[in-house]
Amino acid sequence: MNKIPILMDCDPGHDDAIAIILALSSEKLNVLGITTACGNQTIEKTTKNAQGICEFLGRRDVPVAKGRRAPLLTPVYTAGIAHGESGLDGPQLPEPAVPLQEESAVVFMARKLEESRKPVTLVPTGPLTNIAVLLLCYPHLIQKIDRIVLMGGSVVSGCSGRGASEFNIMVDPYAADIVFTSGIPIVMMGLDVTNFTTIGFDEKEKFRRAGRVGALVADLADYFGRGFEMVGWCGVPVHDACTIAYLIDPTLFTMREMNVRIDLSGEFTMGSTVGDSYGVEGHEANALVGLASDRERFVELLLGACAGYEKGEGCNE
Repeated sequence: MNKIPILMDCDPGHDDAIAIILALSSEKLNVLGITTACGNQTIEKTTKNAQGICEFLGRRDVPVAKGRRAPLLTPVYTAGIAHGESGLDGPQLPEPAVPLQEESAVVFMARKLEESRKPVTLVPTGPLTNIAVLLLCYPHLIQKIDRIVLMGGSVVSGCSGRGASEFNIMVDPYAADIVFTSGIPIVMMGLDVTNFTTIGFDEKEKFRRAGRVGALVADLADYFGRGFEMVGWCGVPVHDACTIAYLIDPTLFTMREMNVRIDLSGEFTMGSTVGDSYGVEGHEANALVGLASDRERFVELLLGACAGYEKGEGCNE
Protein backbone atom coordinates (compact mmCIF):
# COMPACT_ATOMS: atom_id res chain seq x y z
CA MET A 1 0.00 0.00 0.00
CA ASN A 2 1.21 3.51 -0.84
CA LYS A 3 1.20 5.00 2.66
CA ILE A 4 0.98 8.71 3.41
CA PRO A 5 4.14 9.87 5.22
CA ILE A 6 3.22 12.14 8.13
CA LEU A 7 4.93 14.04 10.91
CA MET A 8 2.75 14.62 13.98
CA ASP A 9 3.31 17.77 16.04
CA CYS A 10 1.23 17.65 19.22
CA ASP A 11 0.80 18.71 22.84
CA PRO A 12 -0.72 15.66 24.57
CA GLY A 13 -3.45 16.28 25.85
CA HIS A 14 -6.18 13.63 25.95
CA ASP A 15 -7.39 14.17 22.40
CA ASP A 16 -3.81 14.29 21.08
CA ALA A 17 -3.26 10.91 22.71
CA ILE A 18 -6.27 9.50 20.88
CA ALA A 19 -4.94 10.99 17.63
CA ILE A 20 -1.63 9.15 18.18
CA ILE A 21 -3.49 5.91 18.89
CA LEU A 22 -5.46 6.25 15.66
CA ALA A 23 -2.44 7.22 13.56
CA LEU A 24 -0.24 4.36 14.74
CA SER A 25 -3.02 1.88 14.03
CA SER A 26 -3.55 2.79 10.40
CA GLU A 27 -2.14 0.91 7.43
CA LYS A 28 -2.69 4.06 5.35
CA LEU A 29 -0.22 6.20 7.30
CA ASN A 30 3.51 6.09 7.81
CA VAL A 31 4.26 8.05 10.98
CA LEU A 32 7.82 9.34 10.53
CA GLY A 33 7.94 10.79 14.01
CA ILE A 34 6.20 12.78 16.71
CA THR A 35 7.28 16.25 17.82
CA THR A 36 5.92 18.06 20.83
CA ALA A 37 4.63 21.57 21.45
CA CYS A 38 3.96 23.70 24.50
CA GLY A 39 0.20 24.00 24.75
CA ASN A 40 -2.05 21.80 26.84
CA GLN A 41 0.81 21.68 29.34
CA THR A 42 4.46 22.70 29.52
CA ILE A 43 6.84 21.23 26.96
CA GLU A 44 8.38 18.86 29.50
CA LYS A 45 4.98 17.37 30.34
CA THR A 46 3.63 17.14 26.79
CA THR A 47 6.85 15.46 25.68
CA LYS A 48 6.71 12.88 28.46
CA ASN A 49 3.07 12.24 27.55
CA ALA A 50 3.90 11.61 23.90
CA GLN A 51 6.59 9.16 24.96
CA GLY A 52 4.22 7.50 27.41
CA ILE A 53 1.55 6.89 24.78
CA CYS A 54 4.11 5.33 22.44
CA GLU A 55 5.42 3.18 25.29
CA PHE A 56 1.89 2.02 26.15
CA LEU A 57 1.32 1.05 22.51
CA GLY A 58 4.65 -0.80 22.32
CA ARG A 59 5.89 1.60 19.64
CA ARG A 60 9.42 2.35 20.77
CA ASP A 61 10.34 2.59 17.09
CA VAL A 62 8.52 5.92 16.73
CA PRO A 63 10.99 8.78 17.32
CA VAL A 64 9.87 11.62 19.60
CA ALA A 65 11.52 15.06 19.57
CA LYS A 66 10.95 17.93 22.00
CA GLY A 67 9.74 21.26 20.62
CA ARG A 68 10.11 24.88 21.70
CA ARG A 69 9.40 25.84 25.29
CA ALA A 70 7.20 28.85 24.52
CA PRO A 71 5.24 30.57 21.76
CA LEU A 72 7.01 32.93 19.37
CA LEU A 73 6.05 36.24 21.01
CA THR A 74 3.39 35.60 23.64
CA PRO A 75 3.63 34.16 27.16
CA VAL A 76 3.18 30.46 27.90
CA TYR A 77 -0.51 29.65 28.41
CA THR A 78 -1.56 26.10 29.22
CA ALA A 79 -4.84 24.20 29.54
CA GLY A 80 -4.42 22.43 32.86
CA ILE A 81 -8.04 23.20 33.67
CA ALA A 82 -9.05 20.77 30.91
CA HIS A 83 -6.17 18.28 30.88
CA GLY A 84 -4.96 18.30 34.47
CA GLU A 85 -1.61 18.88 36.14
CA SER A 86 0.20 16.30 33.98
CA GLY A 87 -1.61 17.15 30.76
CA LEU A 88 -2.91 13.57 30.71
CA ASP A 89 -4.56 13.22 34.09
CA GLY A 90 -6.75 10.16 34.61
CA PRO A 91 -5.16 7.08 33.04
CA GLN A 92 -1.83 5.71 34.25
CA LEU A 93 0.81 5.53 31.52
CA PRO A 94 4.12 3.65 31.78
CA GLU A 95 7.38 5.49 32.21
CA PRO A 96 8.93 5.83 28.75
CA ALA A 97 12.01 3.67 28.20
CA VAL A 98 13.27 5.12 24.92
CA PRO A 99 15.24 8.40 25.07
CA LEU A 100 14.23 11.48 23.16
CA GLN A 101 15.86 12.43 19.90
CA GLU A 102 18.93 14.59 20.48
CA GLU A 103 17.70 17.00 17.80
CA SER A 104 15.12 19.64 18.53
CA ALA A 105 11.66 19.17 17.02
CA VAL A 106 12.34 21.66 14.22
CA VAL A 107 15.71 20.17 13.27
CA PHE A 108 14.21 16.67 13.43
CA MET A 109 11.33 17.64 11.13
CA ALA A 110 13.73 19.28 8.70
CA ARG A 111 15.85 16.14 8.55
CA LYS A 112 12.83 13.93 7.97
CA LEU A 113 11.66 16.19 5.15
CA GLU A 114 15.12 16.10 3.59
CA GLU A 115 15.24 12.30 3.80
CA SER A 116 11.75 11.63 2.46
CA ARG A 117 11.46 10.54 -1.16
CA LYS A 118 7.92 11.92 -1.36
CA PRO A 119 6.24 15.04 0.05
CA VAL A 120 5.30 14.75 3.72
CA THR A 121 2.04 15.78 5.39
CA LEU A 122 2.46 17.76 8.61
CA VAL A 123 -0.21 17.09 11.24
CA PRO A 124 -0.09 19.70 14.03
CA THR A 125 -2.71 19.30 16.75
CA GLY A 126 -1.41 21.94 19.16
CA PRO A 127 -0.11 25.50 18.85
CA LEU A 128 1.72 26.02 15.55
CA THR A 129 5.01 27.28 17.02
CA ASN A 130 7.25 24.45 15.75
CA ILE A 131 5.69 24.50 12.29
CA ALA A 132 6.17 28.26 11.95
CA VAL A 133 9.82 28.05 12.98
CA LEU A 134 10.37 25.19 10.52
CA LEU A 135 8.97 27.31 7.67
CA LEU A 136 11.05 30.33 8.66
CA CYS A 137 14.33 28.48 9.16
CA TYR A 138 14.06 26.00 6.30
CA PRO A 139 12.15 27.75 3.49
CA HIS A 140 13.80 25.49 0.89
CA LEU A 141 11.98 22.53 2.44
CA ILE A 142 8.50 23.96 1.88
CA GLN A 143 8.48 22.11 -1.45
CA LYS A 144 8.83 18.84 0.51
CA ILE A 145 5.60 19.52 2.44
CA ASP A 146 2.54 18.05 0.72
CA ARG A 147 0.02 19.81 3.00
CA ILE A 148 -0.65 20.77 6.61
CA VAL A 149 -3.63 19.04 8.23
CA LEU A 150 -4.18 20.89 11.50
CA MET A 151 -6.58 21.02 14.41
CA GLY A 152 -7.32 24.59 15.30
CA GLY A 153 -9.52 27.58 14.79
CA SER A 154 -13.18 28.03 14.03
CA VAL A 155 -15.00 29.94 11.31
CA VAL A 156 -18.45 29.73 12.87
CA SER A 157 -18.59 28.77 16.50
CA GLY A 158 -15.55 30.03 18.54
CA CYS A 159 -14.13 29.43 21.53
CA SER A 160 -12.22 26.99 23.67
CA GLY A 161 -9.65 29.56 24.66
CA ARG A 162 -10.03 33.16 25.78
CA GLY A 163 -12.39 35.57 24.08
CA ALA A 164 -13.53 34.38 20.67
CA SER A 165 -10.47 32.36 19.67
CA GLU A 166 -9.83 28.62 19.69
CA PHE A 167 -7.09 27.49 22.10
CA ASN A 168 -4.41 26.21 19.68
CA ILE A 169 -4.47 29.36 17.55
CA MET A 170 -4.87 31.70 20.52
CA VAL A 171 -1.79 30.31 22.27
CA ASP A 172 0.49 31.33 19.37
CA PRO A 173 -1.43 33.50 16.89
CA TYR A 174 1.75 34.80 15.25
CA ALA A 175 2.84 31.26 14.42
CA ALA A 176 -0.63 30.57 13.03
CA ASP A 177 -0.40 33.64 10.81
CA ILE A 178 2.93 32.42 9.39
CA VAL A 179 1.41 29.02 8.63
CA PHE A 180 -1.80 30.32 7.05
CA THR A 181 0.11 32.77 4.83
CA SER A 182 2.77 30.23 3.79
CA GLY A 183 1.09 29.14 0.57
CA ILE A 184 1.16 25.49 1.69
CA PRO A 185 -2.18 23.69 1.23
CA ILE A 186 -3.98 23.65 4.58
CA VAL A 187 -6.74 21.40 5.87
CA MET A 188 -8.27 23.05 8.93
CA MET A 189 -10.22 20.87 11.34
CA GLY A 190 -11.62 23.50 13.69
CA LEU A 191 -14.27 23.57 16.37
CA ASP A 192 -16.98 23.81 13.71
CA VAL A 193 -16.45 20.10 13.10
CA THR A 194 -14.49 18.80 16.10
CA ASN A 195 -17.01 19.93 18.73
CA PHE A 196 -19.50 17.58 17.12
CA THR A 197 -17.16 14.65 16.48
CA THR A 198 -17.66 13.02 19.83
CA ILE A 199 -17.55 9.78 21.75
CA GLY A 200 -20.99 9.60 23.35
CA PHE A 201 -20.98 9.14 27.11
CA ASP A 202 -23.04 6.00 26.52
CA GLU A 203 -20.44 4.69 24.05
CA LYS A 204 -17.45 4.53 26.37
CA GLU A 205 -18.25 0.97 27.44
CA LYS A 206 -17.93 -0.13 23.81
CA PHE A 207 -14.32 1.04 23.96
CA ARG A 208 -13.68 -0.76 27.23
CA ARG A 209 -14.84 -3.96 25.58
CA ALA A 210 -12.39 -3.37 22.69
CA GLY A 211 -9.29 -4.32 24.73
CA ARG A 212 -6.57 -2.50 26.63
CA VAL A 213 -6.18 0.30 24.05
CA GLY A 214 -9.92 0.78 23.93
CA ALA A 215 -9.96 0.91 27.73
CA LEU A 216 -7.29 3.63 27.59
CA VAL A 217 -9.43 5.65 25.16
CA ALA A 218 -12.38 5.27 27.54
CA ASP A 219 -10.23 6.41 30.48
CA LEU A 220 -9.03 9.41 28.47
CA ALA A 221 -12.64 10.23 27.61
CA ASP A 222 -13.65 9.88 31.27
CA TYR A 223 -11.26 12.59 32.43
CA PHE A 224 -11.46 14.94 29.45
CA GLY A 225 -15.24 14.58 29.28
CA ARG A 226 -16.04 15.47 32.86
CA GLY A 227 -16.45 19.18 32.14
CA PHE A 228 -18.48 18.61 28.99
CA GLU A 229 -20.84 16.29 30.84
CA MET A 230 -21.24 18.86 33.59
CA VAL A 231 -22.48 21.50 31.15
CA GLY A 232 -24.89 19.16 29.37
CA TRP A 233 -23.02 17.91 26.30
CA CYS A 234 -23.96 14.50 24.90
CA GLY A 235 -20.39 13.31 24.44
CA VAL A 236 -16.66 13.98 24.58
CA PRO A 237 -15.21 15.89 21.59
CA VAL A 238 -12.17 14.15 20.12
CA HIS A 239 -10.79 17.29 18.49
CA ASP A 240 -7.30 16.25 17.46
CA ALA A 241 -8.17 12.80 16.14
CA CYS A 242 -10.23 14.47 13.41
CA THR A 243 -6.99 15.29 11.58
CA ILE A 244 -5.95 11.64 11.45
CA ALA A 245 -9.46 10.45 10.63
CA TYR A 246 -9.52 12.87 7.69
CA LEU A 247 -6.28 11.42 6.33
CA ILE A 248 -7.58 7.86 6.71
CA ASP A 249 -11.04 8.54 5.26
CA PRO A 250 -11.83 12.05 3.96
CA THR A 251 -15.42 11.00 3.22
CA LEU A 252 -16.14 11.21 6.95
CA PHE A 253 -16.14 15.00 6.71
CA THR A 254 -17.92 17.82 4.90
CA MET A 255 -15.33 20.36 3.76
CA ARG A 256 -15.35 23.79 2.13
CA GLU A 257 -12.55 25.81 0.53
CA MET A 258 -12.26 29.34 1.86
CA ASN A 259 -9.86 32.12 2.76
CA VAL A 260 -8.88 32.09 6.44
CA ARG A 261 -6.98 34.90 8.13
CA ILE A 262 -5.66 35.22 11.70
CA ASP A 263 -6.71 38.20 13.82
CA LEU A 264 -3.57 39.65 15.40
CA SER A 265 -4.98 42.88 16.79
CA GLY A 266 -8.27 42.33 18.60
CA GLU A 267 -8.55 42.83 22.34
CA PHE A 268 -11.06 39.98 22.64
CA THR A 269 -10.54 38.28 19.26
CA MET A 270 -6.74 37.88 19.15
CA GLY A 271 -6.06 34.54 17.49
CA SER A 272 -9.47 34.21 15.89
CA THR A 273 -9.57 32.47 12.52
CA VAL A 274 -11.66 34.69 10.27
CA GLY A 275 -13.09 32.58 7.47
CA ASP A 276 -14.71 33.98 4.34
CA SER A 277 -17.12 31.07 4.02
CA TYR A 278 -18.72 32.18 0.77
CA GLY A 279 -15.85 34.03 -0.89
CA VAL A 280 -17.58 37.40 -0.79
CA GLU A 281 -14.35 39.30 -0.08
CA GLY A 282 -12.68 37.99 -3.22
CA HIS A 283 -9.57 36.61 -1.52
CA GLU A 284 -8.09 33.37 -2.84
CA ALA A 285 -8.90 30.33 -0.72
CA ASN A 286 -5.97 29.18 1.42
CA ALA A 287 -7.62 26.40 3.44
CA LEU A 288 -9.97 23.47 3.15
CA VAL A 289 -12.14 23.81 6.25
CA GLY A 290 -14.04 21.04 8.03
CA LEU A 291 -17.67 21.92 8.72
CA ALA A 292 -19.36 18.63 9.63
CA SER A 293 -18.63 14.95 10.22
CA ASP A 294 -20.30 11.57 10.18
CA ARG A 295 -19.94 11.04 13.91
CA GLU A 296 -21.13 7.43 13.97
CA ARG A 297 -18.63 6.37 11.29
CA PHE A 298 -15.87 8.22 13.14
CA VAL A 299 -16.63 6.24 16.30
CA GLU A 300 -16.60 2.99 14.33
CA LEU A 301 -13.23 3.91 12.83
CA LEU A 302 -11.78 4.58 16.28
CA LEU A 303 -13.28 1.40 17.73
CA GLY A 304 -11.80 -0.59 14.87
CA ALA A 305 -8.39 0.92 15.54
CA CYS A 306 -8.57 -0.07 19.22
CA ALA A 307 -9.66 -3.60 18.36
CA GLY A 308 -6.85 -3.84 15.82
CA TYR A 309 -4.23 -3.47 18.54
CA GLU A 310 -5.66 -6.56 20.23
CA LYS A 311 -5.20 -8.51 17.00
CA GLY A 312 -1.63 -7.28 16.56
CA GLU A 313 -2.61 -4.96 13.74
CA GLY A 314 -1.74 -1.72 15.51
CA CYS A 315 1.55 -1.25 13.72
CA ASN A 316 2.21 0.75 10.59
CA GLU A 317 5.92 0.05 10.16
